[in-house]
This record gives sequence, structure tokens and C-alpha cells, in this order.
Amino acid sequence: MSSFAEQLAVGVDHERRVAAESEARGWTVTPWGQSMLPAVTRRAMRDTRFQHFPDIVAARPGEIVTIDAKDSMPSTETGRYAVSQKCVQFGLQFFAAFGLPVFYVFSNLGVLCPTEVTSYGRLGPPSSGGAYYLVDGRYAHLFDDVFGRPAGSMAA
Repeated sequence: MSSFAEQLAVGVDHERRVAAESEARGWTVTPWGQSMLPAVTRRAMRDTRFQHFPDIVAARPGEIVTIDAKDSMPSTETGRYAVSQKCVQFGLQFFAAFGLPVFYVFSNLGVLCPTEVTSYGRLGPPSSGGAYYLVDGRYAHLFDDVFGRPAGSMAA
């Protein structure tokens, strides 16, 4: 089992990778999640629905989206993604309230939105961390299909 500090480092690295991949496709990327808040505020938010606030806001002319970078998925054994039920509920409510799309970007750069997670996934058995939707990785969109191809790349 890795320590919280090790898990946090993996998460931060993944957020940076997602930001760099988005910027390479012409998006302006701004960190937006809990990482922007003081430690005391993050601790206070730990047990609220706001702990699931997206990590990144990305914009380009005429478009704005939010991204929640999910670093520890998919499962190498099953090929499934696991997303917390509470996280998905927050993503659905966030979109309903603000009209800003939420995209989950996984460690292999597969992309799903909350409605896809609820449509294609099934709730797995409850764990100490709560219930998780399990989604077959074949349902994920390619990063390039959602966010575009990197500047200067040739279409295949």
C-alpha cells in the first residue's frame, strides 16, 4: 500500500500530464480543484461533496470544459475504470448547475463523462471508500477524439 504522499505525487503528475496534453491541442489550461486551496480548507472539504470538484478548467475560443484527472485507473487486471459514486453524482450536479461539461481523464488518457459512467458502468460492491462505478475500458473515448490532435500532428 502506498502512502498518501506517494498517491498525491502520482495524482499531481497525472494532472500535469493531462494539462500538457490539453495545451498541446490548443486549450488554455488552469488548475482549478482543491490543489488551489489552503490545507485547512482542503481538510474542511474532505467530507463534503465539494471534494470532487474538477481539477482543471480548459478553454479555447467558444469552448470551456472541466477535467477531473483520474490517475489510478484502469485496472490492469480487468481493463475497467473505477469512479466513485459520489464523484459521479457531483459531476452530474455540477453539469446541471453550471452547464460546464466534466470529463474524467484516466491514466491511459481514456475519457468518459459522468453520464457515460452511469450509463455504461455498474456499481461494484461497497468498499471502505464507498461505492464505485465499474466501467469497461472499451467505452472510453480517445483523448484526441475529445480534445483534438496535438498541433502539428498529421491525421492517420
